[in-house]
Amino acid sequence: MNQMEASTISNPTPEIAESLNSIAWATMPQILRKCAAIIALTAVDLLSMVLVLAASIQIRLGLLPLIYPYFPDKLPENLTDYGWAILGLYLLCMYYEGLYTTRLPFWQESRKVIRAVTLTFILAFAIVSLMKLGGEVSRTVLLVGYLLALPAVPLGRFLTKTMLKKTGLWNEPCLIAGTGAQARMIVEALSKDHYLGYTVCGLITMNPADDTGVVHINDQEYLVLGSIGDLPSVLHKYGIRHLVIAAPDLLGPQLVSVVNQVQPYTRSILVVPDLAGIPVIGGEAEYFFNERLLAFRTRNNLASRINVIGKRAFDIIAGSLLIMLLAPLLLLIAILIRIESPGPTLFAHKRLGKNGVPFNCYKFRSMVMNAQELLPQLLEDNPELQEEWNRDFKLKHDPRVTRIGRILRQTSLDEIPQLINVLKGEMSLVGPRPIIAEEMERFGDAARDYMMVSPGMTGLWQVSGRSDIDYQERVLMESWYVRNWSLWLDISLLFRTVGIVLNRKGAY
Repeated sequence: MNQMEASTISNPTPEIAESLNSIAWATMPQILRKCAAIIALTAVDLLSMVLVLAASIQIRLGLLPLIYPYFPDKLPENLTDYGWAILGLYLLCMYYEGLYTTRLPFWQESRKVIRAVTLTFILAFAIVSLMKLGGEVSRTVLLVGYLLALPAVPLGRFLTKTMLKKTGLWNEPCLIAGTGAQARMIVEALSKDHYLGYTVCGLITMNPADDTGVVHINDQEYLVLGSIGDLPSVLHKYGIRHLVIAAPDLLGPQLVSVVNQVQPYTRSILVVPDLAGIPVIGGEAEYFFNERLLAFRTRNNLASRINVIGKRAFDIIAGSLLIMLLAPLLLLIAILIRIESPGPTLFAHKRLGKNGVPFNCYKFRSMVMNAQELLPQLLEDNPELQEEWNRDFKLKHDPRVTRIGRILRQTSLDEIPQLINVLKGEMSLVGPRPIIAEEMERFGDAARDYMMVSPGMTGLWQVSGRSDIDYQERVLMESWYVRNWSLWLDISLLFRTVGIVLNRKGAY
């Protein structure tokens, strides 16, 4: 098999036995598990909104009058009656967004959740205005409720799906058609993302000669349940209703034939085309009805002036808030740096910005004062460090780093002064990592993508492993980010950065 080992299954290992149990478990009434999961999600969504509205009422009655005395100390008596109407409106919006019928990764689902919550409160405000219910419904309660619901509802769904996954109610058996590199990546992705709830129960090989055995992926064993010609019978035999076709070697007519054959046995079929690198965020599948043709439309979000202005406005607002919140920490770090190593607390290094314009990138000084002068001799005396520098333009264990500097680097606190660059418009909160001029040749054709946006304090590379990822993979990530940019992508990367920083993954 391609890049995978095969073995017999006459004496199943514990891992294989677990896969067999998963397949046997898949024959249980799936409709019951699905209904139980939907009921649980609906109940938690309702509970989250009830708690949000109750909290907003308490904030309106107990907190806001203390801050702004002109708020009345009473609310309309019929407010709770209209609260039930808001709950009904909220459920309709959640169903409209498909949040009880589709499975999405957390950040993609959260985007839909926020859209549904926003639509709910927009409609609520519109109804209050059109029906002149201002005297019976507190618009302040609605506004506070909306702000509380934005984090509360996604959090509630995350906790619920985590519990459903542990109880088995959220698990859905899934079959992968393919055993090559693409199929391997799909198995890894589904195994890592427990939020989706798919359990890979086996694989289908494209080669009939390899229709039995086991494939090894990341130290896990997965059964080969048959070849491509056996797909309908395998799906029917094991009751698996979700199929992923990750076989780029299948020609168009072959792929169409396979999909048409297995469609009666499945609830969903995911076809993974061999189009790695093409922009996908914001893309849409379209079809020409009369010609029976399928098309995929992509968009260049950065070509929109509104999007560019929105990204800059987000940087200014969020960057200003972060500087104000972190001001005491910035002062403390500056004092600690001066105590250990006299000299300037900030270090400015020339980096390339948007359109290749150089700028001074600010960081807290984490090295000794004469670090630049020490580098040539250091590399000359240490061939391994020279090789690492030539490869990554960075040393993971740099002997020039001070004690406080090492802590700053491991926690990424040394990069906080880049907020100054953000406010100056030289950098963005999210974007490609700022590079020096000598690195540009490493980007090749991707250099054009890099120069389309301002470099960022964090980005896709930083949340994906940072220095643990080789340089060429990093270039591909930076290019993918630019081609798939969206404001929601920036927001999700900012939140993911928090977890990465706390785990110190890839920081040196």
